Amino acid sequence: MNSQTMKHFLLLSLVLLSLTAAHAASEMQAGVGMVDITPVGEVTLAGSPSPKKTSEVKTRLYVRALVLSSGETKVAVVTLDTLKYPVDLTVKARASIEQATGIPVANVIICSSHTHSGPLWPYYPDKLVTPITEAVSKAAHDLTPCTLGMARGTAEGVAECRRVIKDGNAWNRWQLKPDEADKYPAEGPADPSFDLLALRSADGKYKAILYNFACHAANNRAPLISADYPGDVELHVQKALGYAVPALFLTGACGDVNPIYSVRRDLFEQRLGGEILHCLERLEPVTQPTLGIETREFQMPGREHPEFREAEVARNWPGQLEHYRKAYTSMKAREQPSYLYFITGIRIGPDFAMVTNANELFCSIAMKIKEQSPFKHTMTVEQTNGAHGYVPSAKGFEGGSYETWFGEHSYLTTKAADIIEKESLEVLGRLRTQETKP
Repeated sequence: MNSQTMKHFLLLSLVLLSLTAAHAASEMQAGVGMVDITPVGEVTLAGSPSPKKTSEVKTRLYVRALVLSSGETKVAVVTLDTLKYPVDLTVKARASIEQATGIPVANVIICSSHTHSGPLWPYYPDKLVTPITEAVSKAAHDLTPCTLGMARGTAEGVAECRRVIKDGNAWNRWQLKPDEADKYPAEGPADPSFDLLALRSADGKYKAILYNFACHAANNRAPLISADYPGDVELHVQKALGYAVPALFLTGACGDVNPIYSVRRDLFEQRLGGEILHCLERLEPVTQPTLGIETREFQMPGREHPEFREAEVARNWPGQLEHYRKAYTSMKAREQPSYLYFITGIRIGPDFAMVTNANELFCSIAMKIKEQSPFKHTMTVEQTNGAHGYVPSAKGFEGGSYETWFGEHSYLTTKAADIIEKESLEVLGRLRTQETKP
């Protein structure tokens, strides 16, 4: 080989090495795991003061897990098709995951979809700890190189603020006559925008899709076992793609946002599912998909001077007066000065992050977090690593109604929204600082 040929060979080798390094730098190891948790036989559907029983299945329920690995860092993102998952069981499940996979407890988030069409955790033999651990273990053993893409979509006309102001007081739309519900101004916003992260395998197929949308999973009003609209959306996307891909639904801030019940029930899969498909067509590549983790563990104060607002309950929901009296009495007996609380931030590359909370957060609070986030794409993920009930905005507390009444579903400090916003933005800020360090 003469000197000129040797120079060309060395130049070509350097180019190939550079391309290989660039390709490797644009990839991340990812694995997925799923465990079916669909009930067998008749169960009580959670999420209503007047619960219904059924054995009929509309869409199946799953634990879905995504494990991401970059360098020495691994994280696990778990989604559950269930109404909620309390903090004590989250602690057990995360510890079980660490023991089984080596993924640190702090690097695991467990998010409930908040479907109102399935059983609560006591239905399952070990309260879901085993299937959660199995799903993450499957994902940890499924790690393969993937390229990542991100996008923002908009799904209009499917969700709305469910609280309206009538005579100075907040009412949920279903508490008013149908011809009244749209006559009054909404108390707050609904957020039609959502962020999405897609992972693609070497064969060109999507390995997993994560998306975050702010609306109660309460679109399936028939007494059926169902993952609600997230299940319908996943099937819609899979049908269009022509193969099964897990669509992990990370619950957005929907404490005061419900589906628009006057529209067709299949509109969710068409508009939200359709927009997810459009997002897949315009993905921005995550060119440096490194991982960052930032966590907060602290005590969230309880409610100041809790009282039973009998006159307000009797006005807004007279048929449920005894239900809310019992809810108040029960929570009062279990009341604590403060409650264990987790906030977790995950950064994927320089432009994408998610930050979690353990509540049904009013939508305006999450919108403020997203607006102030230092990242181009930010998911605010609720019902995660605990379930501490509603966190209304300051305006929500002024309006009143059942999301503010002290009881099983509302017992944190009236300053919880401010605390969550502050802590979330600090977490996102630390993630940005990590990302910019050499």
